[in-house]
Amino acid sequence: MRWLSRHQGVVFLVGLVVATWVALFLVYDYRSPVFQFLKGIGTVQVEGWKASELDALCIRLEPSLAQPTILPEAAVALARRAYPNASIRQVTVVSVRNTCVDGDPKVAWAVALEWLPANGAPVPAHLSLPHAIVLVDGYSGSVISSQAVGLP
Repeated sequence: MRWLSRHQGVVFLVGLVVATWVALFLVYDYRSPVFQFLKGIGTVQVEGWKASELDALCIRLEPSLAQPTILPEAAVALARRAYPNASIRQVTVVSVRNTCVDGDPKVAWAVALEWLPANGAPVPAHLSLPHAIVLVDGYSGSVISSQAVGLP
């Protein structure tokens, strides 16, 4: 204890450096749950997709304040044309922004798709099913982006 009382300033500084290093890791490392949480703030949750997966594809989905002129049925038809064997999980209006290129956000329909096992067997929780997302422009009806993950 005598050593600790003499060097408490040094021990305090080392503890402060270690705590700062851990805090920086939690906030800035992409594997950290804190980073994942902070990255997802303000985004629209799409079934089957994590914010980090979409971010890796340079896609950020945010709530849309505008209403598209294209009907959701048209967006679903385009998604079925792109991935004919997939099941539709979710269709939602979003504001899409490309995070790799600094551009204006676009109002779009986000159509989330998933491939179910052929035999109908349940999938273990640690495995993820192949899934896709098709983003359809809400005004022109053209496909903005079409991405799939886990396809053979």
